[in-house]
Amino acid sequence: MNYRTGALLILALCASFTSLLAGEGDPVQAKAKQIAQDMHQAFQAKNYQSALEKAQLLVELSPDAGDSHYNLACAQARLGKTDDALASLNQAIEKGYSDLGHMKADEDLASLRDDKRFAELAQKLRDAESKAPFEKGADMEGVKTIDELPDGGLRYRLRMSPTATDEKPSKLVVWLHPSGGSMNNVAERMAPLFIKRGFALLVLTKKQWMGWAGPEMDQLLNKTLPAVDKTPGIDASRPILMGFSAGGQAALTVWEQNPGAFGGLVLDAAYPLDMEKYSRGKPEPLTLPKSDDVKKTPFFVLVGDQDGGAQIWKKVEEPWRAAGVPITIEYVAGGKHQWLFGKSQAEKLAKWLDEIAAGKLPSDAPAKAEVKTEPFQDPK
Repeated sequence: MNYRTGALLILALCASFTSLLAGEGDPVQAKAKQIAQDMHQAFQAKNYQSALEKAQLLVELSPDAGDSHYNLACAQARLGKTDDALASLNQAIEKGYSDLGHMKADEDLASLRDDKRFAELAQKLRDAESKAPFEKGADMEGVKTIDELPDGGLRYRLRMSPTATDEKPSKLVVWLHPSGGSMNNVAERMAPLFIKRGFALLVLTKKQWMGWAGPEMDQLLNKTLPAVDKTPGIDASRPILMGFSAGGQAALTVWEQNPGAFGGLVLDAAYPLDMEKYSRGKPEPLTLPKSDDVKKTPFFVLVGDQDGGAQIWKKVEEPWRAAGVPITIEYVAGGKHQWLFGKSQAEKLAKWLDEIAAGKLPSDAPAKAEVKTEPFQDPK
């Protein structure tokens, strides 16, 4: 199916809900993150002169970062500075930018596409993209691994059963990374759990890790997934989206736009927020889509009871259940905005997946008991 992705810009979440980016650690990096946040908000507000000024500051702070030059090109293109934009785009490629699919789909660069120089840069980028380094994963015993770069899509790695066939295919779990890094190594530890229950795991291996933007999600859903669906032994229809922090927010956003399109959502430290209002400093709950399709997608939710986002879930949990949304939720005792999968949580997820594999829509009663957070252990 063709997924609707709409406007999507999810950078990060912090438990206090006071900003999109934490800004901790190295002061130069914190400054760059704040400028990047301001720049993206300027793009959202269509204040392209402000976006240009912020992009120029990022280039000054990170002159060797391809993404900095790419953002500058976007702002210049929006302002009709075609020659400058093409020069910045070339510089971005020279500095290592290698996401051709994003470049081709990015509406910020729409004014450049009829220029033959853009086509030349696209070919240059395609050559660079095929040679660009990507995150490689360790071999996993008893797991078939496929690394691919689909045309127009995002580079991915698939972990699947070596015995899956077209007659008995594996359904797909898609990992949506948090802001700041892929966390693929953490997600891939769970591959045996998925495979044992008839699922395969998809992770992305070449992407900007700051967050999620609309063109990237469009590439994933409308380019990468159709390519994965052609893999013998894989059924990529109605995939389960599994996201942590910003990745979970991205999952919620595309579910809101396509409530019947996914086989389930697994959310860790992500909250049912109205992201458009949140971006303007108003942390309000997401309005449940007015469609019976909301009853078709089961939720598996982990949220720390010390996390501000727990209050958002407590506001929507009862009305969402009453509306027929299948929810399984644990308010993890002592948990904050963090990775919350310990041994007991992995066991609960395994049971949840078993029910989905059996054609059921798992749901639990409103959670009352508190459960201690445990260090993550590889599920057997």
